[in-house]
Amino acid sequence: MGTGKHSQTFRKARLSDVLLAPIVLGMLAFGWASPLGAEEGGPAESTGDLLDKLREKNILSEDEVQVLRKGQEEEKAGLRESLKKEVVPKALEGLSIGTLSYIDYSGGREKDGHGYNRFLLIRGYINVKKKLTSWLSFRVTPDITQDDTGDFKLRLKYLYAQVQPPDVSFLTDMKAEIGMGHIPWLDFEEHINPYRVQGTMFIERAGTFNSADLGVSLQGYLGGQLDKEYQGTVSKYYAGRYGSWHIGVYNGCGYHAKESNENKVPEVRLTLRPLPDWVPGLQLSYFGLFGEGNARVGGDYPDFNVNLGMISYENPWVTFTGQYARTRGNQKGSLVDGAGRALQAEGYSLFLNTRLPLLDRQFSLFGRYDHFDPDTKDRLTPGEDAYDLAMGGLSWTFYPSCLALLVYEHIWFEENNGGLGKVPVTKADLDDDHRIQVAVQISF
Repeated sequence: MGTGKHSQTFRKARLSDVLLAPIVLGMLAFGWASPLGAEEGGPAESTGDLLDKLREKNILSEDEVQVLRKGQEEEKAGLRESLKKEVVPKALEGLSIGTLSYIDYSGGREKDGHGYNRFLLIRGYINVKKKLTSWLSFRVTPDITQDDTGDFKLRLKYLYAQVQPPDVSFLTDMKAEIGMGHIPWLDFEEHINPYRVQGTMFIERAGTFNSADLGVSLQGYLGGQLDKEYQGTVSKYYAGRYGSWHIGVYNGCGYHAKESNENKVPEVRLTLRPLPDWVPGLQLSYFGLFGEGNARVGGDYPDFNVNLGMISYENPWVTFTGQYARTRGNQKGSLVDGAGRALQAEGYSLFLNTRLPLLDRQFSLFGRYDHFDPDTKDRLTPGEDAYDLAMGGLSWTFYPSCLALLVYEHIWFEENNGGLGKVPVTKADLDDDHRIQVAVQISF
């Protein structure tokens, strides 16, 4: 049975195990252990070294070491969750608060011939978002506006509940917005052309519609998402593998007008990514809406229709868009002839952004050209009523989603053009509008 020296050594080792086990477990649980003779380090490093020492001395087996390591990690995770629950009030769980702000300095001359030189606050979002469950969240976003007296006031831009339904076959990553939410087009375009801080996009600049409205909508991806590399180096927005889509029904008057008719406006965007494996940045998009304008003219409400197509391309160095639109009337119901019929209009826009190989591509050169004719049938004037807009500049991304821009913009009005978003006027003879602009976008 062995009562000699070796048996006594064995009994001592077993006795050491019994005495050390609770001590080791306690030290591991609270991260207090530090290695014998080792340099000072963090708790995870120290306890790891101690376990290695105990394994080397055959006090613990490899399996026992792995069990203790796993138990230690579980203990730490449980402690973190416990502290989080004690420190963070339940009302703050899933809550985020941020801003999107535009600060602008512009100097130039307006279409009436008057010069200007001014600082402006163009946008001041306060984004408040709350995740209630895994499928339900809420957003409210007030924004600033300046009235005719110069006073800055808050008005509501977004207020909606967001519901995330499960995937349905090829339709993935879906979410519904119920309330004052995004319309299908402008948020999509503004995540390809990142310079909304400079001014509105082509179709909004023409006075056709704005970016939010009261209603319900559903959007999602086609066939899942593009890989993480593309999303990390090019864009994480609207990153459906084969494209994305967005459909909705809205009042049609936009987010800062009172609805004056009973019409509801269906809107749809469909974007296809035809070559996701070879040219993932190439997208083909269509946007359409079909309704009535928001002002009664001559006893009836004028038509309000838009058909717009865009080709876009993005890679880590270059972004390009080209779009063409045909419209009838506008959101306000103001683009009409003398008989109250909606004017037919058309136009196009080109945009190019090139990142420079400086400071990790923080600097970019960009340019844009718009052409819009508000009365292609010449119902109000004998032609010559379009405008052309050209801009170019340099941007600096000094922090993620934070930009500084230096831009020159020039607008040429043809003889009978009445101004952006206005009906043509015979012999209006507006002066060119041009400006130098320094704009800063802050987002977090």
